[in-house]
Amino acid sequence: MMKKILLTFAVGILLITGTTNAQTLHLINYCNTLDTIIGTQNDHDSTINEASLIASLIGYNIKFYEGVGENCSNERLSEVLNSLKCGKDDIILFYYSGHGGRSPKDKSEYPQMCLKYSGYEQNKWYPVHTVIEKLQQKGARFTLVLTDCCNTPGSLVTPKSVLADKTEPVELTEHEVGRYKKLFLESKGIVIATSSKKGQASGGSKEKGGLFTYVFWKIALPSAISGEIPATWNDIFSLTSEILKIKQEPVFEIHLQPAAIPTQTMPQQNVTAVDEAFAKELSALLDKSKSMDWRMEQADYLAGKYYTADAKVATVARNGSTIIEYESAREFLRRIASSSFIKQVNIVKELADNQGKRTYLKVQEIRIKK
Repeated sequence: MMKKILLTFAVGILLITGTTNAQTLHLINYCNTLDTIIGTQNDHDSTINEASLIASLIGYNIKFYEGVGENCSNERLSEVLNSLKCGKDDIILFYYSGHGGRSPKDKSEYPQMCLKYSGYEQNKWYPVHTVIEKLQQKGARFTLVLTDCCNTPGSLVTPKSVLADKTEPVELTEHEVGRYKKLFLESKGIVIATSSKKGQASGGSKEKGGLFTYVFWKIALPSAISGEIPATWNDIFSLTSEILKIKQEPVFEIHLQPAAIPTQTMPQQNVTAVDEAFAKELSALLDKSKSMDWRMEQADYLAGKYYTADAKVATVARNGSTIIEYESAREFLRRIASSSFIKQVNIVKELADNQGKRTYLKVQEIRIKK
């Protein structure tokens, strides 16, 4: 299965936010975009959005290791997996979206990923079980491996609508934040899932991306966070499987043991963005230790430094696509600078002109209800 992605202006291995001494969520996000059979834009954006949300709510910084376009290759992935360094309380989230398949002689339940697709050349395939083996050697606290691809060569399945998207702003209670921490911090080990079992294709569409990715990020995980189902990985993947059972059967393994929540060692940044300097400067707008006058002056300064005069910012809902606010860059910066309840701003997508100034941002704001 293959999906197409609209590239942001940075590819390769990207440091989004983080400090060397802070707990970090490492997102290894590989989307094969050289084939245009099925668009990967929704999968890519959803994974960035959800990983940023998770990191902010559990108090972690985040690093992105992006593999898209020409950078989605065996060589690049091997480089990332071999050089990745983790602290004992770090989290790894590995995600792949694209074509997949398997050899008739493969014993693993998990597929091989077809990286840098330009036909089914054998040197483009990378086994998921190799990813699992390499990541388990990194000593991270918690590892989540998600792959949305076929588990055998075959025809694509067009998904039908499953459940309605959640179109409200991201506004969470302390209980919901606690469920994120339960899932990602109160245990150690690895969770592995792929979108279909041996012999099955994986469904997707240009509108929603991969069906497995859509159900996992948009339905199953939010159901656990809201309390509709227990906040356990088994319940999350059981619900995912139940929804998908007519089309495909996901495979998942859970190898976890209880653990105490780690002590935070460094303050967390409250803005995530591809450009680290950009993220740090925007973070200052949410720093309530600075005066309101200073924050408003800084908002005007950053509008001129980073944005074109007609730049627009779209603030999206929980589903990552419904726009709930559409404003100029200056209006956006002044609004977040004056807000007393915005906890986090995650920049999901950035577009820039030839001079590097932003022309468009898609962002998601996170607010915590007391």
